Amino acid sequence: MSGENYYARQRVASRQVDQRAALFGSRGNAPPRGSKADHSADREALERQNDAEIGALAGKVERLGDIARGIGKQVKDSNSLLGGMAGELDKAGTLLKGTMNQLKVMMQQRSGKHMCYMVAFVLVLFFLMYLLRGMGKRLGGGGAPAPLEIVQNDTAG
Repeated sequence: MSGENYYARQRVASRQVDQRAALFGSRGNAPPRGSKADHSADREALERQNDAEIGALAGKVERLGDIARGIGKQVKDSNSLLGGMAGELDKAGTLLKGTMNQLKVMMQQRSGKHMCYMVAFVLVLFFLMYLLRGMGKRLGGGGAPAPLEIVQNDTAG
């Protein structure tokens, strides 16, 4: 039993990795990096790269903010337009309701007086259309247009 424990401990010990070396650059059996100058140069390069990426990201965030503000403005304008349209539709609905009530009252009265007014109105409308059509022909608005005569120029040069 003690032999098995010895071999198990030996296997675990051989697998142990320097965690700090694994975290900061030394991978597996690779030799550790060079001097501190190499580390500081790498660190500076990474910092410059990070600063460039942060700048690009800030630009993208600013553009996204502008887009969001534009969308917010469009939504506000659309909502105000819809609110105005709703008010106008309510007015139109009220007007149509009043008209329908008046028509209902007229149809319930069943008097011939309203029918006579309507027939007279239609006849006057047709008579006016007939007169306007006749006036249009007399003033040159109706009929076929005068034919155009095409003449060729006889000058030879």
